[in-house]
Amino acid sequence: MCKIGDIIIVDEYKDNGNIIPSHSFVVVSDENGEIQGLPYDFVANVLSSFKNERQKNRKLSYPGNFPIAFDDTITNPHNNRNGFVKSDQMYYFAKDKISYKVIGYMKPDIFNLLIEFIEESDFDLSDVIDNL
Repeated sequence: MCKIGDIIIVDEYKDNGNIIPSHSFVVVSDENGEIQGLPYDFVANVLSSFKNERQKNRKLSYPGNFPIAFDDTITNPHNNRNGFVKSDQMYYFAKDKISYKVIGYMKPDIFNLLIEFIEESDFDLSDVIDNL
């Protein structure tokens, strides 16, 4: 079971028709609901690490990417790298359609900053419902 603020690894997921291998996400809603007539169990944002300074500068130029420091999360395993959350992409998941495991959580104060960033933003949100 996952809850808001948890960091999870989804073994394989779909994104606009493409199958993506294992990746980390931060859970932003653990409420069951329905979108476009399809039921979902939780909503999450992609969480990625920076590979180098050049990639960091490029990724942070996108208005929907929220930076996080390596110590903003408590995970096992932990890669000790800074990264970002793609906060403008909301992934809706049905638990029976994916395999995932909880590996940790985002510190509550940072998670609250992420939610505030999303709520106060003026960028468009995209809903990814391929995993329902």
